[in-house]
Amino acid sequence: MAKSKKKVPRKKATLGHLDHDAFLGNLSKRIKQLRKERGFNSYELFAYDIEVSRVGMSNYESGNFYDIRLRTLLKIIDGLEISPKEFFSKGFE
Repeated sequence: MAKSKKKVPRKKATLGHLDHDAFLGNLSKRIKQLRKERGFNSYELFAYDIEVSRVGMSNYESGNFYDIRLRTLLKIIDGLEISPKEFFSKGFE
């Protein structure tokens, strides 16, 4: 005789634990702050150097965007010559 399996209720993911808009705003501020601190005075030239569109870079720094590709964010972080850990170490509490 086969044992009957008890159905274990699954854990359900929920949203609302993170303010997405605030996070993206902090991301914008951090990108611009670090770019200037690292001596890249022009976002346009920085964007050119890291192969990100000038319009995209402007949007990322001004907070005028709803999403950013991970690969693009990694290009920005790499261009700033820091690690992702260092990038997210401030401004994302």
